[in-house]
Amino acid sequence: MRTLEAPRDELDGSTSQAARRGSTSPELRRSLAEIKGQAQFLLYLADQIEESLDQLVHEADACHGAFLCKVLTMYSGQLESKHQGLGEKVAEACQEVYVTVREREMA
Repeated sequence: MRTLEAPRDELDGSTSQAARRGSTSPELRRSLAEIKGQAQFLLYLADQIEESLDQLVHEADACHGAFLCKVLTMYSGQLESKHQGLGEKVAEACQEVYVTVREREMA
């Protein structure tokens, strides 16, 4: 009966390249999930801003117009803070993807 020998780095307890090639790191998957969630939220905010701006243009009531301006200010603040966080997450994920691809190419 023929048996397969484990690669040397598996014998000494470290993770083998074969194992790394077979799966994506949980950290990268979590990071990508966060990016998708933030991107979806940004799309939602953009839609809400667009709708609010359309309402503001056609609003004759000054009180409702003031309310829409406050809502737009809130949306704008959220858009700015989420956009900054998303940019950082995308940069981190791109670096992790690059490392993963390079490891696969080297194998």
